[in-house]
Amino acid sequence: MSSVISPHLKRFEIQILSLVPYATNDRLEYLIKKLLPEENPSHHLAVKNEIKKLAQQSTKSIDLRKLFSDCQKIEHNKVTHYLDKEGKALFQEKMAEYNNIYTIAAYHEVSEDAHLRASKKNNDYKIIQGEKDNETNNKSNPSSSFSDFKIDKTQPKPLVNKNRITQEMKKLNSSCKVFINPIMGMTSQGKKEVGISASIEKMTNLKVVIRTDNELTGVKANKVYLWLYDHHEEIAFDEELELGFEIIDSQESSLNNSFDYLLKFSSPLTDKQMRILFSHYLRQKKLAIIGPTERFITPLFDSVTSKGYEQLYLNKTHDIPLLCYQDTNSWHAKVAMKTSGNDELWHFFSDDEKQFHLPVLLGNKEIVNALNKKETIDKYAFILKSVYKGSDQYSLIWHEELMSDSSVQAIFQRYFQPNCFRVIKISSSFINSAEDAYVPSALPCHVHPKMAVLNRATPKAALDKISNCDHMLTVSNITSLYETINNPINDEVIELEKPLPERYQLSAVNSLSETEIVTAEDNESRCEDRFILSFSMAITRSNNVVTHIPGKTKNVSVQGLLVNLEKEAKFRAGEEIEIELTVPFAEQERTLKKQKYIVLGYDQSGAVRLLINTIESKHLACRAIRKYLFQHIDYLETCGQRGSRIYGLQKAMRNIYAHNHFSIPFYLKATKHQQYINAASFSGNSALKHLVYKNENSEEIILNLLSNDKFRTSCLSIIAALAYKNLPARAFYILVLPKGKDENEEFSFWYRDLLVLKKAAQLKEYTNKVSKHGQPAILKIELKKSDKVKNMYYRDEIGYLKNLDKDLADELQSQLENTIGIGEVTDLTDIAIQMIKSI
Repeated sequence: MSSVISPHLKRFEIQILSLVPYATNDRLEYLIKKLLPEENPSHHLAVKNEIKKLAQQSTKSIDLRKLFSDCQKIEHNKVTHYLDKEGKALFQEKMAEYNNIYTIAAYHEVSEDAHLRASKKNNDYKIIQGEKDNETNNKSNPSSSFSDFKIDKTQPKPLVNKNRITQEMKKLNSSCKVFINPIMGMTSQGKKEVGISASIEKMTNLKVVIRTDNELTGVKANKVYLWLYDHHEEIAFDEELELGFEIIDSQESSLNNSFDYLLKFSSPLTDKQMRILFSHYLRQKKLAIIGPTERFITPLFDSVTSKGYEQLYLNKTHDIPLLCYQDTNSWHAKVAMKTSGNDELWHFFSDDEKQFHLPVLLGNKEIVNALNKKETIDKYAFILKSVYKGSDQYSLIWHEELMSDSSVQAIFQRYFQPNCFRVIKISSSFINSAEDAYVPSALPCHVHPKMAVLNRATPKAALDKISNCDHMLTVSNITSLYETINNPINDEVIELEKPLPERYQLSAVNSLSETEIVTAEDNESRCEDRFILSFSMAITRSNNVVTHIPGKTKNVSVQGLLVNLEKEAKFRAGEEIEIELTVPFAEQERTLKKQKYIVLGYDQSGAVRLLINTIESKHLACRAIRKYLFQHIDYLETCGQRGSRIYGLQKAMRNIYAHNHFSIPFYLKATKHQQYINAASFSGNSALKHLVYKNENSEEIILNLLSNDKFRTSCLSIIAALAYKNLPARAFYILVLPKGKDENEEFSFWYRDLLVLKKAAQLKEYTNKVSKHGQPAILKIELKKSDKVKNMYYRDEIGYLKNLDKDLADELQSQLENTIGIGEVTDLTDIAIQMIKSI
């Protein structure tokens, strides 16, 4: 039946079909309201018209002879039908239901049921026939008894969505006249002559802002009436509207000597039919301004996908990024980001007092010279951690110097081996921090208020912190490569009697505490931002009993409140209460009454934790808090387990890194039937420069490698081992060289694990052998178990997508939730080849 019901009414299919027999009943409107109590009058009117359409008498014949061989000829009201046994039974059932009237609804219900039965019959035949074929095949080939699930090739999915709709909001208005007395019964000409001209500045179903050239005089009891006519042609609405309003506020503009009035829509002052038409007008106007919502689906899907993968990867990346800025002739680290994936390297660069020493790299002359020249750094170094005179000391030797300078080799042998050192890769890139920190939603602000919140600028305090940073220094721990090719490293930090020569020493340029530490992960249970705000409130109903317990909010979020009550009260978890809440907007305080919340419990100090007890869009307090936060976000103090001291800095840092990451993350999925690698993320910095084949770019080659059966099987087995042994991560190194393409344009590879080659004493020999066919790449593959993805930063977008395409939104959420592991690919060819040659 869904094929005949208007697309925008398909969600009401069950209710519409159940009411078709009552199409001529006087109580039809009452029944519609009973079945659809949450819908507005315009929806009720549309449903009523759909029911009337389906209840019309049909003259079409139902002929099922092409579908079934056992059809009978049946006459009904001078229309001939050919029906099989089941079709006839359903037809007779519908005639009894529709008072023996052959309706359009009956025609479609019987026809669609017949096609459904015929389709099922064909599928059953194919399944039975397929089972017979399989049985025959299995007797000759037992290994073919299992079904194969096709695995799609790994797809590129960026961490920052660029597929956005950026159109400006259209200004589509109607001509407007204001009256201080009711206007029903006046002619159009009379209304034009008597009415006061006004322009509509803003309009919703509840409030309107109008502007007049002169002050309205003679207004009685703050009541005014608007006549809307001559609507913009794109609105596709022809009816004139006569609407009643109450004046809430007014002010005179000093700029153009005009008067602005804030009006509240009044149902008692507006005719019932006009109320329905007004709802229809607003819907038509919104449709004209926003346009077809189907075009929002793909951008929303891409945006949620990017934010989901960004969260999965950034929480686990092994890199430590530093945002850097230049002050006179020296460079400083402004912000550093900590993740669970870089925890080992972070600990290496931290002392017993938890001071973070990685910024000492900016004291190295070679790094400073490269940053001064705006050059991209891509270098390898050995970092020694030691203690001298009771203080932690860090020393650096560049790998290229170690390979070419005998004096450097002597220092390395004396101090580094086999003591506590790390091998690191240092990369840098030029960034536009203010631009990269801002990642808006896929849709413009005027589409929905939630999009306006998502599209707001980076909070001022966070922007001030990062605005002068124009370089990102990224440090990766590649010590396991050295251990794979050479020998294990001792983690013991030794105390030196004499420090290394000064050229190798690293010292801080400024106080280490000046670097702001951002944690990528949040431990926030509420999954939304919380702010310390004291709003007046009172519990007005509990256990269906009227009461009045005043209090103040301790902190607020869009959906939740933590409140301190003036007197002790006991509530059970899950109990529904009603409160009144006063939100102090700049223009005026707004008190919202009878707001439904449920009690979640108490915190340690006895404050009551509350959560809204309906959907956001229908909760006035929720909407008011969202608006207040939007207006004051630059000046609010956050609370809870946030990832940064400065509100907005964590998100800004994540966005900057997502724009400029060097490694290539990929995502391992597991469903009931299969395990696979479905996506990888690239940035402008993440090209694998040594993974090449003729003129093919590295992105296409790495996607082929990730889709390779052997590679995928290796990764999935490691993820399974990590889960079984409860280990956080494991890295392995592969030597890989593309061979060429097959008939399906897919690459094949020479591909071996370095550790396997090392244990077989074939590492150097095999590398030389493969090098005769081309330059192989040596890649670090690090695998980690993934955490459950949180929808904190895309909740509003996934909610909007569900309204447009619920199945697609559910499938997307399932894809993200089915992620069992994160992989990270880093190109280490330069240092690895040199290490292999030196063994």
